[in-house]
Amino acid sequence: MLTVDVRARVEPELKREAAAVLKASGLDVSTAIRLFLRSVVEKGGLPMDLPRPNATTLAAIKAAKEDKVSDVDLDDL
Repeated sequence: MLTVDVRARVEPELKREAAAVLKASGLDVSTAIRLFLRSVVEKGGLPMDLPRPNATTLAAIKAAKEDKVSDVDLDDL
């Protein structure tokens, strides 16, 4: 029995594109969201792996946030 609403704000184009892909699979957006949430519960977390930044990337992010970034020429890479 469905008893609560779930709201999410997304870009209109993203919703249109996702709805078209889902429709081709015989699903609507609401069903896809229910499947996603069920997968989260069953897995105990996100049902997909998300990339995690390595130490070098984390250091670069920290430097950028602290405005300690130096200019790099592509030839230096």
